[in-house]
Amino acid sequence: MRILMASHAYPPTVSGVTLVVQKVARAMVARGHAVTIICGSDGDQPYRDEDEGVRLVRVRGLSNPWWKETTIPFINRKELDEIVDEVRPEILHAHEAFLLALRLLRVKRDLGLPTLATAYYVPRFAARYVTWDTEPKNSVESIVWAYTTWVFNQFDHIAFATKAHRDAFLSEGLKAPTTIISNGIDTERYSPVANGDGDVQARYGLPPGPRILFVSRLMRDKEIDILIEAMPRVYAGRQAHLLLAGRGDDRPRLEKLVDDLGLRHCVHFLGFVTEEDMPALYRVVDVFAIASLYEVQSLPTLQALATALPVVAANAVALPEIVHDGVNGFLVPPADPEAMAGAILRILGDGDLAARMGQAGLKLVQPHAESHTFDQYEALYRQALSGPAGLSP
Repeated sequence: MRILMASHAYPPTVSGVTLVVQKVARAMVARGHAVTIICGSDGDQPYRDEDEGVRLVRVRGLSNPWWKETTIPFINRKELDEIVDEVRPEILHAHEAFLLALRLLRVKRDLGLPTLATAYYVPRFAARYVTWDTEPKNSVESIVWAYTTWVFNQFDHIAFATKAHRDAFLSEGLKAPTTIISNGIDTERYSPVANGDGDVQARYGLPPGPRILFVSRLMRDKEIDILIEAMPRVYAGRQAHLLLAGRGDDRPRLEKLVDDLGLRHCVHFLGFVTEEDMPALYRVVDVFAIASLYEVQSLPTLQALATALPVVAANAVALPEIVHDGVNGFLVPPADPEAMAGAILRILGDGDLAARMGQAGLKLVQPHAESHTFDQYEALYRQALSGPAGLSP
């Protein structure tokens, strides 16, 4: 089948969304399907590219004031019509809900093609960035909810990674049929089995002693402040170190916070860690911590569980679906550094508890193996080709 996707960006721009889009697209190509993706350019100019058989149409974009590493992609009607004539898609799949999604809906109306969308965010996340505010105004959030629900209701089917995410949209008026499909992880690479992990310790200059890991973009929505503010108590109790893996616009502000709190000795910015090194990095730490209030699943948390790490997570949105309090980790109240520190110290101070939680996490993560994700998307595409009845709930 021929699938035309749209995404705000694509690697080398790295985010949870771009990595999911990439692996689903590559998997479909490996299974014999033709995949073309319209996405924002990672440079100054539009261009075409190919990634393991995935055809990429990288379009021009506007400067993105909320994420400097990427742009706000733009494509006009004539350009899109030329791509559609060339690709002759049988299915349209949007991995965003803004301009490119609206363009795909116009193609749906013109040609009657089946349309799918995958949801990756909660409107509160978008509202926070639009208002440049830690606590986004309810009026702005309501507008984003209304807009996003309106867009998704025009698609034939919507995929969500978690039940909590889907339920939030259903409560706001989503009527389109839905499916829950995990974003998936490679459980063969992300596992407790060590393979040359000592090289990673030397390559990134990891400190000795207990290590706490956080992996993601260094952006305000990740609430990394909470992890940093928990470290005075954590270091005093266990002489542990916080490792922050990732890059992002918020790094200068976070570094200033570390300096203001006098924590340079125990908070370490690793910068961008390659995908090749990532499984080994998880295996040489003791606990994974995440304080984000906007996660609709969290690939890094799944990766941590797959490597038998106990997790301390904020009790928010979808994190409770993969972190079961007292079973494979601890859930703590949002925006509470003291609670975060206390939970981390409980794990670091009890090796038996940490081991039990790690084993529980291994069992919980198995249904999230990415092979299941690929099977579900391929089945959904085939159902789409059978007509509207195939995409019923």
